[in-house]
Amino acid sequence: MFQIEKTQDELDFLFHNQRILSGIQVSVNIDSHSNLFLGFKSSSESTAEDRLGTYKEYRYQYSDEVESVTAAVTFRCYDSFITTFVDAAIKNDELFKKQAYFSPKQAINIRIANLMDDYQAMANYQHKDWWTRPFFTNNIKEVPERTQSLLLKGDHHYYHLLPVCDQEARTDLAGTEKGLQISVSPFHGGYNQISTFAFILGASKDPFQLVNDNVKTALNFCGQSVLSREEKSYPEILDYLGWCSWDAFYHEVNEEGILTKAEELQQKNLPVKWMMIDDGWSEVSGRKLQSFDADQAKFPSGLSSTVSSLKQKYGVNWVGVWHTLAGYWEGIAPDSSLAKSLDKHLYQAKNGSLIPSPNAEAGFGFWHAWHSKLKKDGIDFVKVDSQSAISNFMAHNQSVGEAASGAHTALEASCSLHFNNTVINCMGMAEENIWHRPYSAVSRNSDDFVPQELNGFKEHALQNAYNSLYHGAFYWGDWDMYWTKNHDDQQNMILRVISGGPIYFSDAVDSTNPEMIWPLIYKDGRIIRCDQPGMPTEDCLFNDPFKTKVPLKIWNTSKGAGVVAAFNIFEGNEPIRGSIGPKDVPNLIGEEFILFDVLTKKHWKLKKDEVINIELGENGSSVYLLIPVKNSITPIGLINKFICNHAIENSWCTETGLKQRLKEGGVFAFLSETQPLKATVNGVAAPIEVDAVNQSIYSIDCQNIEGEVLLEVVIKD
Repeated sequence: MFQIEKTQDELDFLFHNQRILSGIQVSVNIDSHSNLFLGFKSSSESTAEDRLGTYKEYRYQYSDEVESVTAAVTFRCYDSFITTFVDAAIKNDELFKKQAYFSPKQAINIRIANLMDDYQAMANYQHKDWWTRPFFTNNIKEVPERTQSLLLKGDHHYYHLLPVCDQEARTDLAGTEKGLQISVSPFHGGYNQISTFAFILGASKDPFQLVNDNVKTALNFCGQSVLSREEKSYPEILDYLGWCSWDAFYHEVNEEGILTKAEELQQKNLPVKWMMIDDGWSEVSGRKLQSFDADQAKFPSGLSSTVSSLKQKYGVNWVGVWHTLAGYWEGIAPDSSLAKSLDKHLYQAKNGSLIPSPNAEAGFGFWHAWHSKLKKDGIDFVKVDSQSAISNFMAHNQSVGEAASGAHTALEASCSLHFNNTVINCMGMAEENIWHRPYSAVSRNSDDFVPQELNGFKEHALQNAYNSLYHGAFYWGDWDMYWTKNHDDQQNMILRVISGGPIYFSDAVDSTNPEMIWPLIYKDGRIIRCDQPGMPTEDCLFNDPFKTKVPLKIWNTSKGAGVVAAFNIFEGNEPIRGSIGPKDVPNLIGEEFILFDVLTKKHWKLKKDEVINIELGENGSSVYLLIPVKNSITPIGLINKFICNHAIENSWCTETGLKQRLKEGGVFAFLSETQPLKATVNGVAAPIEVDAVNQSIYSIDCQNIEGEVLLEVVIKD
């Protein structure tokens, strides 16, 4: 259990009597002063119980010398986590005199001088306003500013320090010369009182469950209705293959180009079931939204005509459009008829920008009006971009938590009403966005895929894998679109299949390679999606695969099997070596496994603790299945698909062999200790092929069968 221990004027955190964090002090920043350290004044302890269990509460009071500035820090210590609350106040004289207020940034600071003796750390920090990326260190003084998640590894446990953005303030982590600083910032001036849930610290031997539990627990204390990923519903539309106009046309998107692309996809018999009309379709002026209509020069018959053609002529089931959280990049044109007709639902910020109101009730009116029109035009869902700009638009207008909460609540109320809450959140990895979307389930997990960058895949894969560790507890990650004809097409293809999120591409006209799509989908366009967001394997958590010669390994699961993708993203552009084994995938059930290399079709039989060595060439990638061995015959699945076993709907062992019900036909492979006697497909005899190299791997080709397949293998009379 966690404990707090006071030594002189400093505090230490202990877990199972081991010192985890030590030398904790409190300071504040006031607008008229420099950083002001507060001295310890008093403490109290009590024991209580809530729905999360029994906890011991420690409350510590701090103040300046004249007690004009006070802060109370309250720690609730449960068995495996600590929640921390901060209440600070400035005692001002009568209101007619000059007032002192907390600084908008780093208003209250909790400094941790030291961590445990030996540790490794991986921080996810906001390197741009919109995105986060990982940082690896063994020195907390190096932790970057705007860190939103900090995973630590000690001798026996993992520890996760997760700052929170509630409805009043946002908490961040940053290394300083004096240690790790935890800063509470409202990003708005004029506060002489701040009360906030600042952070949670958890401990566990399972790093993945630890982060997931920390997020779910913290959301219970945030004072609003925000669900964790496990409590949300993945949108049905995004379970199918999609295409996006962005990298194909960028801002020059138009009706003619979209319909030409749709015709190409139809001719290639690719079952693209949704299309996204990205940035460039709207009527705008000077990067401000002029109206809810499409640009007439690009869409001469209106948006509804394009949508109707896509659905009626080209077999596209759903169409989405792009907009930003502010309407357009710089908001709404003040002189437009749109601004005049919806003035009650807009907000004029102090910087002059005009945006949908961050008040939930007022802002809903704007989104309801726009989404109603989009729905009438046949639009089924939206991608909402530039979300982390909310803190830039609303700086010095409203606290960051309050602004984000209102803006996202208004948006999602309308999206729920009109689009069954099917939203792709984008450019929104700042804390204030992550912590304030009530129901939406999908959020971009990295900076953009940029097809023109020759080495762009390395950073793209790094961000997606490590961001998913914490971001995946809130959302299914959208790992962005990709090109099927490119210098890194296969790597991107494998990255998407391990993501557990949407799969969509953005090729220009006449540039789609179906071979880089079919292994990821079924004939009806449904994507072959893993069970959860992909995560870096445990042995990768604290090793930077860009700086060190180790593979980036990402794990996932599919119907009881493990999935591991491996990538060479080493900056040195040379071969690397590593290992793969069942322990790469947590909680796999079984004692013996078939490790199947999906690209080469090689296999190995491994005990639970065994590994095989692998080598990846420059920019190399691979994907493996770990299938539990239960009987003398082990089904692998459709080996023309990357997640082979996903197509197995049902499996029965019989007295004579095995029966399988498959979602559709393909090349079905299985491992058998004895040579099979015969096989049938939907009751008709089918030939069995034996692999020339892997003598115990057998396959049955049923690619020409339409619909579900009932397959039976007989290994004895």
